[in-house]
Amino acid sequence: EYLDQLLWVEGRRGLGDICSKCHDPNPTYRCVDDECVRSGMMCKDCIVATHETHPLHWIECWNGRWFEPRTLKDLGLVIQLGNHKPGEKCIFYTAAHSDFVVVHTNGVHNVTVWFCGCCEEEHRTQLLRTLWYPATPMNPQTATTFSCLRQFQHLNCQGKLPAYIYYTCLEIMTKSRQRIQPKDCYRTFLRSVFQWRHLKMCKRAGRGHAANGLEGTSQGELALDCPACPQPGKNLPDNWRDVPPELAFLYIIFLAIDANFRLRNRLVSTQYKSPLLGDGWAYLVPSVPYMEHIEKFVSQDDMSSCSGFAAMFLANLRNVKGLRVSGVGGICCGRHRVWRKNGLGDLQKGERYCNIDYIFWATVNGEEHLIIVISYDISCQWSRNFWERMSEIDPHFDVKFTRTGVRFMVPKFHLRAHQSSCHFKYAFDYASGCGETHGEVIEEGWAQSNKAAGQTKEMGPGTRAMTLDDIFGFANWLNIENLDRVIAKRLVNAVKEFDEHERDFTQFDQGLEKNLGREVLDEWKRMIEKWEEDHDNECPYEDSEQGKCIFLLQLELIGEEKAMLSAGTSGYASSPCVFVVEGIELQEAHLELFLVTNKYLTPTQQLELEKRRSALLKRINRFRSLQSMLMPRLSDVLSPEDMKHIDNPDTSHPEKIRLFLPSECGTISARNQACVAGLPMVECRLREAEALDSLEGVREGLRARTAATRFKIQNITGQVDSTRAGGVLRQIDIRIHSRKIRYRLARDALLILRGHGTWEEKLKLLKDEDVRGLNERALTKEEQAERELRIKRLGAHASDLDGDDEYLVAQGVVARVRGEKNRKLSWIWYTLKEGEISEDDPQFPIRVEWCKARARMLRWKEEVLLLTEELRRMSHYAVWKAEWWLEKMVGKENIRDDVSAEFEEGLNAYSWQQAKFQEERAVRIRDRWNQLGAHAKAVVDRIPTLPTLYIDFEDLDTTEVSRKAEEDM
Repeated sequence: EYLDQLLWVEGRRGLGDICSKCHDPNPTYRCVDDECVRSGMMCKDCIVATHETHPLHWIECWNGRWFEPRTLKDLGLVIQLGNHKPGEKCIFYTAAHSDFVVVHTNGVHNVTVWFCGCCEEEHRTQLLRTLWYPATPMNPQTATTFSCLRQFQHLNCQGKLPAYIYYTCLEIMTKSRQRIQPKDCYRTFLRSVFQWRHLKMCKRAGRGHAANGLEGTSQGELALDCPACPQPGKNLPDNWRDVPPELAFLYIIFLAIDANFRLRNRLVSTQYKSPLLGDGWAYLVPSVPYMEHIEKFVSQDDMSSCSGFAAMFLANLRNVKGLRVSGVGGICCGRHRVWRKNGLGDLQKGERYCNIDYIFWATVNGEEHLIIVISYDISCQWSRNFWERMSEIDPHFDVKFTRTGVRFMVPKFHLRAHQSSCHFKYAFDYASGCGETHGEVIEEGWAQSNKAAGQTKEMGPGTRAMTLDDIFGFANWLNIENLDRVIAKRLVNAVKEFDEHERDFTQFDQGLEKNLGREVLDEWKRMIEKWEEDHDNECPYEDSEQGKCIFLLQLELIGEEKAMLSAGTSGYASSPCVFVVEGIELQEAHLELFLVTNKYLTPTQQLELEKRRSALLKRINRFRSLQSMLMPRLSDVLSPEDMKHIDNPDTSHPEKIRLFLPSECGTISARNQACVAGLPMVECRLREAEALDSLEGVREGLRARTAATRFKIQNITGQVDSTRAGGVLRQIDIRIHSRKIRYRLARDALLILRGHGTWEEKLKLLKDEDVRGLNERALTKEEQAERELRIKRLGAHASDLDGDDEYLVAQGVVARVRGEKNRKLSWIWYTLKEGEISEDDPQFPIRVEWCKARARMLRWKEEVLLLTEELRRMSHYAVWKAEWWLEKMVGKENIRDDVSAEFEEGLNAYSWQQAKFQEERAVRIRDRWNQLGAHAKAVVDRIPTLPTLYIDFEDLDTTEVSRKAEEDM
């Protein structure tokens, strides 16, 4: 049916009897543009008269069999410019070039144009007032419609559609209609686009209203400000400089810095052929002073990295031959991804100090801030000699902040690649006042701009700079239009997170206070404050590195053996330490194979299992060789049944072969008989280290399980994603289970070797119910029975799982009860008995956990306050911006007044339009989010009678009004 209709419209559709306008018989012409689709068939005179106001439509003529293409120019349509009504002609007209071409959204048109001779306007002015952009200022022969330029600008900025592809599409549309090749106007189209981008930025910045015109435009003035960032004089209270120290973080400005090596530019064209318009007026730094600065550091190398995190280092290794620009260094606000004024600069040879230094000082030039937090993936290097290098920067830069007002951070994702010495000093998680800022927003910005890398790589310097300014400006506009909704969503989540972390920390803190006393906790707090003042002090967040203690103990034991040999003591053919460590590692390999063995393995899994068994058997054989030297009389203390594991082992299941370390030899006398001197003590020391390692592994697994479960509940929906998330949780549970069993094996061996003693108060018996996170409680006997029953219904056995399996909680099999008053923490989070706790012990493990839990709670609290303040700033900025536009009215100070009445009307209309748009935004933000801000403050202040707040974000689409305003602009 649909295909039939597509063919039906190829005929006259039953409308070929009379002209739809004058009703003469046998009309032969019709318009095929959508605007005229219902106009019917017309005669020649009527179709020309009808299209006096639509001169760029496509026309077809019925030849008796089919429709042939025609043009309005062929039918005699004359486009009269000037102040004439449709159909009127100027008697003093001047005909334009006979081959005048207009590029429109539906193709490339040849038209007949008459310029008005009874008015004083230049020909280019008459074209502009017709909404046609002339390709040349003198004797124009080609023009592009405003609609076409606007359409391309949107497609290019949003979809990164290259100009060549767009113009080729227009040519193809023309050929499909007219069956002829249109005149090639590609280069004139590029020239018009280049100028159009520049003029639109100037118009939106109010430069057309200024008395000093475009020449008075200052550096960065065409760039869009971030309305949510602190802007003194625009969205901050008058007394913001006098804010108490504990609230100074509300006025921190966060900046994210990064380099992008995708936005390259080849050494094509020149600035003479492709000049810069408005150099430094928007997002790129001014080229002349920038290059003068760079020329001082021709031989400077890239910044080295402490981590081998080498994006910047590898840039020198890449092929830069034939490139004018090897990349772009950029700066945006670190919380909202709004690109900064003069925050972009070309890189010539990698990521060097001289480039990033200049871009940073250019973007903060003249700004006043209490604190600047800089997020940069190599802050640890860039911050060195930062202020010393400032003397090499342009002295005209106006710096209004001190050394104490700049803080350096590393984005969260990049921090792991750095050395351990950077993990706390440059971490957002432990930096007061940073909230939940992650510093990675600039990567999101690059992901969008990189789509334009292909087209900008081949552009001349001027065209490329203008294109990048326009693309980054459009990204800012698009981001700002929806920013209040994004911040509100973050605030809703932050309130929930703060409420949860605050309750968890309070219960954790109260539990520690009962066990340790408030004095110990106060001392830990003072330790945090000292470290925040000076990072050279001891870091309270740094772990005791218990996970490495078994390796440190190995070094210690090997050192003792070397010392004995140096003293002349006869040694053994093999190191006792190496032997025992090999045995412990074999036990762990046994355990890993037990955990992966399953009755239902695929052929590939079975093959992998057999490979691992073969490798394990080879290790056991090597172990037996060492054992024969260090436990030479082992056969004297083993039973015939046990000797089968040595003489005739089950090679098909090597994970079942017993190893017989000293702890497996029974009594003390049997161990002394079987082993060389000192071997049991070596195992004893290593087993203690293994137990501590395993206990730390259990704690790490529990922390990972809690985080993964929270993420799953808050972010994962749908069966496929839930199944994948469940798989991740199962892997974490397997890891916890493995560490739990390893701890039990190590403790059992230690009990055999050392016997009962005070060490048991530090390394207690680990029960299933002890393996629980900080926010989990112990199950009662009734709950345990209920849990086992519900698990059995699924076909599993409760003994195969941990006491309170987070995976089962996430799947709804086991319900967790939280928030009870008398929750007792599991002993695994203490490690030491109460009598051994010392407030002077800097390596006390629970201190690290308490400090990190406190930091998480404080960061979420700061995030709630920061987001609330950002919503307030957005509203106040919109009010300020509305007033700013009203000050652009004709007659105001520094505004043009030598204009005609018609021009004055246009200037004032645009000012009113923009002011109204900003006023509506301010009202919208206040009406939508004031209640949310009050709710967030109430949560932070812990108001007892807190009302429930419901917000439906799906109904809040703030983009339609914004798009309408953009079209009007």
